[in-house]
Amino acid sequence: MTEHTSLPPFLIAWDEAARRAAGALPANVLDAARRSWFDTVAVTAAGVHENCTQAALQACAPIAAEALPPADAALALGAASHALDYDDVCMLATCHPSAPVVAAMLALLPVLRQQRPGLSWGELLGAYTLGTETSLRLGAWLGFRHYGLGFHATDTLGVVGVAATVSQLLGLATPQSHAALAIAASNSSGLRANFGTDTKPLHVGFAAAAGLRAALLARAGADASNDVWGPSGFFLAYGGGEAMTPLQWSADTDWALVQPGFEHKRFPSCYLTHRLIAGILALRTRHAHYAGDPMRIDIEVPCNGLTALKYPEPVNGLQGKFSGPYCAAVAWIDGRAELPSFSDAAVQRPALRAQMRDVSLRERSEAGERLDTAPVHVTVRGDGWSDSINVDWAPGSPADPMTREQLQAKWRDCTARSGLPADAAAVTALLDAPLDTPASALLQPLRTLLLSAMSSDAAGRTRGDMKNTTHMTHAA
Repeated sequence: MTEHTSLPPFLIAWDEAARRAAGALPANVLDAARRSWFDTVAVTAAGVHENCTQAALQACAPIAAEALPPADAALALGAASHALDYDDVCMLATCHPSAPVVAAMLALLPVLRQQRPGLSWGELLGAYTLGTETSLRLGAWLGFRHYGLGFHATDTLGVVGVAATVSQLLGLATPQSHAALAIAASNSSGLRANFGTDTKPLHVGFAAAAGLRAALLARAGADASNDVWGPSGFFLAYGGGEAMTPLQWSADTDWALVQPGFEHKRFPSCYLTHRLIAGILALRTRHAHYAGDPMRIDIEVPCNGLTALKYPEPVNGLQGKFSGPYCAAVAWIDGRAELPSFSDAAVQRPALRAQMRDVSLRERSEAGERLDTAPVHVTVRGDGWSDSINVDWAPGSPADPMTREQLQAKWRDCTARSGLPADAAAVTALLDAPLDTPASALLQPLRTLLLSAMSSDAAGRTRGDMKNTTHMTHAA
């Protein structure tokens, strides 16, 4: 205990979490980690051809994606994992905990194959658990005000979580790990103002790349100050100047993977739309004879429940993911909210535009409500009738978890979008492989699958750009 006397509480708690994560984790934690890995790889597969992913890839050196340096690969894989806003969520810190960490781990795999050839799947899951725990406990410490100030917590917190994971994987000594966390904190960024654009998924790439670099810099000898976690450091800067509050993180704290748990999305849109979509779908089923007819839809959400829904009249599919009126309209008119629901063409349909004008959203002002558990109230009003429903839990939350079959169906939907093979045994192995399976043998096929798909798309785009450039030169 003496060695900890000069450390800030955050680092004392982190050291204990790192020790626990390096040991034998409970079966329910490992099972939750496997499911989140499966889910994250699925949504990464869906995002390989998206514009943000291809932009990330083309911004790197013009070489095959599989040959990218780790930080560049992390940028591209991170963008892909969040490109469709379909990756998991944890409201303990109002962020997407898995995407930055998984992207960085896949990116680092060639280094690990050389330097830690004996690394097991179980050890890798332990490092993943530590990384997500780090970002979530940091976010819980800051509270919702951090998100409310305009930060995208997936990036601002995720970069520190990635540094924690990579430090563990590289076997850094404790002082080096502390330096990695502090270096990562100086790379913390991401603004909610960029929601509904390619930059939002790029935030995940930024976090994955910067967190990975932070750990490599610390291993190379770069130092940093532990004062980052003191009264005048990260908390003050990212908490809006508030005085530092006590940290609620100790060896007795349940892993966030199981309490409160991660939510695996059933709809490819902002998490804050999920309960209103679920409520409308339930009412549509009750009144199937009116399904799709124009209706008045009134939605009441908890305090802060509209924070991220910044597009009342979206003009493209990406903005539609952050539009309460659009998500409500598509759920009522189509009876589903799936990947094709968020194409640019879908958003422009006249029936959807008309229904959006008859959707109202109101945010309650009651203080103390939890954003993830306080109910969303939905009312549908027709000619001479109305019906209402309260939705307490989002589909895919720990209270309404996805089954194994639903997770596998999500994988198939994601690969259908990207044209990747839906029967890849490698992804199913994430759920079933023994913990002593060599991590590189398990993950290398998936890394190759994802980066090869990105690279082939990038090559096609590059050829098209060259043709366009040649045409413009001749025309000039």
